[in-house]
Amino acid sequence: MPYRFLALDLDDTLLNEEGRISPRNRAAVRAAQARGVVVTLATGRMYRSARAFAEELGMVVPLITYNGALIKDNAGRVYLDRPLPLTAARIALNVAREHDIHVNLFLDDELYVDRDDEWTERYRRSSGVTPHFVPDLEDVLTHAPNKVLLIAEPERLNSLRPELAARLGQEARITSSKPTFLEIIHPEVSKRSGIEYLLASFGLRPEEAVAIGDNYNDLEMIDLAGLGVAMGNAPPEVKAKADYVTAKSSEDGVAQVIERFIL
Repeated sequence: MPYRFLALDLDDTLLNEEGRISPRNRAAVRAAQARGVVVTLATGRMYRSARAFAEELGMVVPLITYNGALIKDNAGRVYLDRPLPLTAARIALNVAREHDIHVNLFLDDELYVDRDDEWTERYRRSSGVTPHFVPDLEDVLTHAPNKVLLIAEPERLNSLRPELAARLGQEARITSSKPTFLEIIHPEVSKRSGIEYLLASFGLRPEEAVAIGDNYNDLEMIDLAGLGVAMGNAPPEVKAKADYVTAKSSEDGVAQVIERFIL
């Protein structure tokens, strides 16, 4: 069966170690598009950050951003918007404050932080987004945000996660795209739900889809797709769930999949 849909994670998947799309990956994506394959991004990034890469690739289909919480195209049309419930966002902020954990608050596709620290600078460099600095994030949290992101060293997040999960209960979903990230989103969204929405929109079946990712927030879409692919730099648990393991992001693993299975 020919594959007619391709969903690509960004960080450590389509993007190389410099945070760029390599010439080989770019050429492979454009060749897939020329074949009529629906190609989209499925990322935990905010829409405004993902949009720049979509424009570089000439994508016109809706983008799956915030791990499926916001689906929006380059023209600005919103197809699906499921923000994190306000009560859950406030719980997350309280837990972070109690443990002195850095928070990125995404509200109306804008980034807010309350400190200018190492994590802020790292995120600014990697995402290309300049944050708004506010004395207290509670002051701007007046309605449901796109996502709350906690950033710290992996060991701190690993010890914090059980408490955070217990306090959030069923009000939110916790996932991770990097060892230093805990991403808190609407309880019913994921990259899988985003892909299911787009497949239905295009009249396609999961068996016709390829999904490529590298981390735990990619597991659901890897499981859904007819061909679920893990990057060579993915954790062992992610590789174990994949139908196929490609090369690392630094070795154009995405292009290798497209060239082998689509072109």
